[in-house]
Amino acid sequence: MINWFRISVTAFTAVFIALMIFLAFHFYGKSVEAKGQVSQLQSDNALQSETISTQAFNFQRANQIAGAAQLYAVQIVGKSQEREIEYRTIIKSDPASGKCVDSSVADRLLGYTKSLRTSAMHSDTGQPSAESSATTSTGCRLTYGQVVYWIDPLLTAIDQLNNQLDGIKQAEEARQK
Repeated sequence: MINWFRISVTAFTAVFIALMIFLAFHFYGKSVEAKGQVSQLQSDNALQSETISTQAFNFQRANQIAGAAQLYAVQIVGKSQEREIEYRTIIKSDPASGKCVDSSVADRLLGYTKSLRTSAMHSDTGQPSAESSATTSTGCRLTYGQVVYWIDPLLTAIDQLNNQLDGIKQAEEARQK
């Protein structure tokens, strides 16, 4: 006689073992997949942390360079103002300072100065530009003393710009490292 109970218990056990093996492989596959995702996320986090720290360093370095350039600009402007006071004192007593610069030279110099100023300013003000009337009067347009007053501020501006360019080069070198 066939023992149905024994066959059903054996069949149930076999199905149960097969189900357990299937579940074990299924969850093992899921854990391997999750482990791979965790590893990828950790790698992404490490790369992101490195990128953020590099950017923070670059910002800090750029701020240091800009601060040094600003401090230098303040110092050279102060020195320039001191020299300007000294020059004014000297030029007041010099008789050549009151002599007029040749009108063609003065016109060219003043015209170039005006073109530099207008190119640096926003030209669209919404109003028609009022042209300055260039009158040819018998008076001086520019004296030699006035020209001397221009020299030091121009040299100071060139020095400031050169220092700013050096700062930009330093910041770019620091960023590329």
